[in-house]
Amino acid sequence: MPLINTKAEEFSAAAPDAVLAPGAGLDEVVQHLAEFAVIAVEFPKFRDGRGFTTARALRERHGYKGDLRATGHFLPDQFAFLIACGFTSFVTPPEHTPEQFAAALAKPHQPGQLLRRSLSRALEVG
Repeated sequence: MPLINTKAEEFSAAAPDAVLAPGAGLDEVVQHLAEFAVIAVEFPKFRDGRGFTTARALRERHGYKGDLRATGHFLPDQFAFLIACGFTSFVTPPEHTPEQFAAALAKPHQPGQLLRRSLSRALEVG
């Protein structure tokens, strides 16, 4: 499976120093952040958003500066959100090509679109 960067360009890089499962506690990892050049965060299903939370916590709360790699099942439509949460490299799922991720970056991004749809539906019901 290709490894891509935030511009959806393929590249070669070192294997991860640590691999975090969804919902994994960060207490033990945080003690060693300075030693880790690459941390991979697994996405077992594209609907599992815990990896986004893990990435934000590593970047914002714990100040991790190394390569944060998304692995597993995620969609090209999620690419901009993965980048916004701090991921810097991505092992693309076998069902999606790097070109699909590049195309997703070219689409105009409207933050909060899902929230607006959910709110409008709630207002229609209410």
